[in-house]
Amino acid sequence: MKKLFAAIATLTLVVSCSTDEGLVPKNSLTLTGYNSIEMRTAFDTPSASTIPFSWSAGDYIWLGSFQSKAIAQGGKAAQFKWDNEPSTAGDYHIFYNMTGSHKNAMVLAEQSADGNLGNDGDFGYAIADEFKTFYLEHKTSYIWFDTTSADITEKLTSITATAEEGLYLAGKCVFDYANDAWSSTVSEGTNQIILNFGEGVQLQSANDGVFAAMVTLPAAVGGKSLTITYTFANGATFTEIKTPSKDFEVGKVRRIATAIAAANLVQPEPELPYELRILTFEDKDARFEPYWLDYAGVEIRKWSDLIDSPQYMGPLTYGNNQTDAMYTWWDEGNTELMHTFPDNYAYCFWGGGHAISNYWGAGYADEDRNVHIAKYYGQDYVDQWAGKPGADSFLGWFNIQMMAPVAPHSGDNFVVHYGYKDAMSFIENLPEISFADDEARVIDHMWVTNTNYTLNQLYNGVKSEEGNSFGGNWEGLTESAWLKIVAQGFDDVAADAYAEPISEVEFYLVQGENVVTDWQKWDLSALGAVKKVRFNFLYSEEMGGRYGFTIPGYFAYDDIAVRFEK
Repeated sequence: MKKLFAAIATLTLVVSCSTDEGLVPKNSLTLTGYNSIEMRTAFDTPSASTIPFSWSAGDYIWLGSFQSKAIAQGGKAAQFKWDNEPSTAGDYHIFYNMTGSHKNAMVLAEQSADGNLGNDGDFGYAIADEFKTFYLEHKTSYIWFDTTSADITEKLTSITATAEEGLYLAGKCVFDYANDAWSSTVSEGTNQIILNFGEGVQLQSANDGVFAAMVTLPAAVGGKSLTITYTFANGATFTEIKTPSKDFEVGKVRRIATAIAAANLVQPEPELPYELRILTFEDKDARFEPYWLDYAGVEIRKWSDLIDSPQYMGPLTYGNNQTDAMYTWWDEGNTELMHTFPDNYAYCFWGGGHAISNYWGAGYADEDRNVHIAKYYGQDYVDQWAGKPGADSFLGWFNIQMMAPVAPHSGDNFVVHYGYKDAMSFIENLPEISFADDEARVIDHMWVTNTNYTLNQLYNGVKSEEGNSFGGNWEGLTESAWLKIVAQGFDDVAADAYAEPISEVEFYLVQGENVVTDWQKWDLSALGAVKKVRFNFLYSEEMGGRYGFTIPGYFAYDDIAVRFEK
């Protein structure tokens, strides 16, 4: 293998003949390689961007497609032997290739900073002259790292070089020796190379020689960003972005000199005593066993199977308004969170529940209030008020009750909660999520936002110019308005509707005229270890009326994170 700081070797050919490919064994053969000052091979002290090369134990070369024996000892000169002399019908094509075979080369994406560039993909080529000698020219490129520090005590474990997308620093390539150039095709190509230092190396305030070197394919990096990341034994990192003035060229070395101060290291995040498992509601993450919603005659194999259509009075969440629509889901094998529609005189979404959805987009606007009142009440209201404002509107806002104003926090799916309990509501059992295995765990957080149904009413009110209202005085947002979700934690999965929670946390969906219309992270960890969580709404006085809560009791959530102790 080529030693670090090795660049170009001179070989004297002591044989009468050889070929390129398809060689026929004959007698034994020995090729001897020598260093040459003119060829930059004697290099102990760095000079500009020059790195000299020398042979090391284990190196071998190729004569056409025939591999020599590995040498036992490296140095300034080396003898490469074949037991059978390859006969020739033309030129002597010599390849130095330790990771591939003859002209088929491989620059590795993970390299070792042990000084043996040949094992990382260093590649060279030469043709013997009429005196049976040749000078090996290196056809890969190199980065010389001159890395120092005056105050870092942690050992450096790796250096990672990352080029822009589409620029291959490593991969398989074929050398076209007829044109003395690489093929334009790179297979298994990557724009990143990691140079590993094993157990690590201590940085010094100055280097006597080359600190470390990396082999790369020639690449058009000139004028483009090259990200270099230094990683230390304790996980700390230092990252810099370079813009090389020139491309990585054949046989050329590019020097990156960096002095790193301890104060500039980015320290790793402390290791948590728990694992976070996320309930994403994405099909690719579904682990549960298939099951049936018997009332709807539907088999559920993935999360998307639980999305109802239409959004209002759909067969999954309303069961054609039957009382046995026990819509249920379970994140089996992951967070173990489970939900079933609560029994409020029926198992039906009009009694509350958590329904899977993928509906999102535009669905609320500050339009004429009468139009929105008509939308709120629906077509029956419009028919009764024929000729009045809003009479030609669409059906009510409840028809978009499963819709969020923005795309899911991740992926395609999320959940819509409906249900609240106040002095005037008919709901007895609030919607809840619980751990199906009856274990108490900390729910770390979830992401929440308003729904379009709620937003329409928040922004536009429920009172028309004719004075018709839905039992309340809500005419739109004011500085005194507020609306929040309350999460209640329980240590008994069987706690009934009247049980006292052991903990509560709150999240504001509305504060004055500030309304949540994007995904916000809700920290639920203050609930502590619980077996289930119920959700309710609290609201400001103007959001209530003679029938209680005037605003639709909906919110959307996504990506629930649960702590599992290690």
